[in-house]
Amino acid sequence: MGKLYFFDETFYWSRSGKRATVIEAECELTQSVRPDELRQAVLSALRVHRNFRARPVIVGRRFYVEDSEAEKVAVVSEADGQPRRLGTKETGGLMLYVSYGERRFTLHVFHGLGDMRSICGFLHTVLRFYCHTDDENPPAADSIDTFPCHEHILGGGAPGAPEGKFVPQEHDIFILPERLFSTRSTRQHIIDIDVPIAPLLAFARESGSSVVPALNAVIGRAIRQRYDVGQKEIVCYTPKDLRPVFHFETGGNGAIPFSLPYTAETDRLSAGERARRLREEMMVQTRPENLYATVAQLRADFDQIFAAPMPVTEVSPMVVKSGRQKDSAFCTYGISYAGHLDFGEAECCDTIARQVQAVGVSAGSYSYPLWIIACEYKGILRMRLVQSFESDRPSSPARPTQTVDITTSTRSP
Repeated sequence: MGKLYFFDETFYWSRSGKRATVIEAECELTQSVRPDELRQAVLSALRVHRNFRARPVIVGRRFYVEDSEAEKVAVVSEADGQPRRLGTKETGGLMLYVSYGERRFTLHVFHGLGDMRSICGFLHTVLRFYCHTDDENPPAADSIDTFPCHEHILGGGAPGAPEGKFVPQEHDIFILPERLFSTRSTRQHIIDIDVPIAPLLAFARESGSSVVPALNAVIGRAIRQRYDVGQKEIVCYTPKDLRPVFHFETGGNGAIPFSLPYTAETDRLSAGERARRLREEMMVQTRPENLYATVAQLRADFDQIFAAPMPVTEVSPMVVKSGRQKDSAFCTYGISYAGHLDFGEAECCDTIARQVQAVGVSAGSYSYPLWIIACEYKGILRMRLVQSFESDRPSSPARPTQTVDITTSTRSP
């Protein structure tokens, strides 16, 4: 049993409970699911990614982790309609489980185990075992372990004073005026939008932009057209991968969120100019000195939480509630881009591609009304929109919309 690294532990304090932050990666297959082989593939992947077999334990007033090898993993049929509570006997103490339908399966992973990059890496390993690409040369055990990235960043000292950092408290932020589902409910409204990646990348390049600001240019305009925003700012909450910025690698959580504002002035520009302007703003917000300031502030905030005299079982629910309220007050919506899913070497990639038709990733939207995760596979960018409200004007989505309980992730075909 060992101590959790700082950022991983913050998720247990602030993103746990009934409405925990659980990332769901769904694979649509070209063949029927083979449950026994899927179960064995997940167990094999857990031997490779040690942090994904973490079982949290409270010792004193802090979270620790026990990560011995998992002897079994919950791989359950969607047909039973029963939610699995992470970290309980239902999942063997693990903070993940797998559900499957006729031709799809979904990884349900607590965010404290890893960020989008790490979870996609874990999914990659599961698929390599499931598709039998590693029978002769399997990956080494614990080949992708976690790393104390935030401690590493703070240990290096500030790269400079923050400059141009967006401070939400100093702005008038637009909040979607929708009637949300009950705070006691885990219901969500899910919509898939598939976009060919080639024209989107062409648009981004021609505009001097990139995928995330280009998407924000479109989404910001859509929100202003649908709602009476006025002079308020539409603010997108989006993560930044810190690995290339501060030069480290980790198979755990290596990202930090930042705010990307879409103003009334930005909305008056052409589509290309909006994308370019938002790219420039993103580059300001993700300067090393601004990211460092975010990490340092997070550390200072949680040092106070860690020092609170009350039991963690009393403090954590208060931290969760406070964090949700703060997020909902300072963000209009959230978006995360998982990037291009690369399944490795050519032969391995071809084997997996023949069995995996599409991939979609989502997470419950509890802090703000709308949360979008986008990932690109086989030339298609799938954006999975998760709303904490029932849409009153669906705009002819490419696939049927469904209202589901996010804890079960049972979806009709």
